[in-house]
Amino acid sequence: MTDVRRIVSEHRRIVYLIVGALLVNIALYALVVYPLSQRVRTGEQQAGDATRELVTARRTFESARGTVTGKKDADAELSKFYEDVLPTDLSAARRTLYPRLDQLARKSNLTTVRYRFDPDEGKNGELHKLTMTLSLAGEYANVRRFIHELETAPEFLVLESVVVTTDEEDRTLNLTARVATYYRGTDNGN
Repeated sequence: MTDVRRIVSEHRRIVYLIVGALLVNIALYALVVYPLSQRVRTGEQQAGDATRELVTARRTFESARGTVTGKKDADAELSKFYEDVLPTDLSAARRTLYPRLDQLARKSNLTTVRYRFDPDEGKNGELHKLTMTLSLAGEYANVRRFIHELETAPEFLVLESVVVTTDEEDRTLNLTARVATYYRGTDNGN
């Protein structure tokens, strides 16, 4: 250790300069470099957070755009359905049900026993319902054909209920079906 003391005492100025430079470096690191490195790290974290938020915002925007586009498409389809598919008024709805169902029954070799219209009275609004209850008689294969023809008809017809019974005397089937259609309009009884 005497050698170190002797070197320090002989080169006191250089040692003081080195120690001073070392203290200045430590002070600069503590006061400038370390805080700046923390700011850089914080900035990188904020940039990463901002990137994730941007990706989330873009996804949300695309989802919202898809919703708006989907709503527009649905509105257009609904408008087309109202204009092209649904009958325009009560008399058109009756014409859609009676002659069409009678034609389907005859095409399917079924006999029309009776039919009755049941308008949906008291409904306020733009869309109204007209129901027709009809009784038919015929064989099983013909009943199946009638139901298939009804379900695949281009008109908007809803088969609400079907009751099939057997006539024991002549072994024919009796079919009671409730078929409905909807129409637009404000009139409740043309």
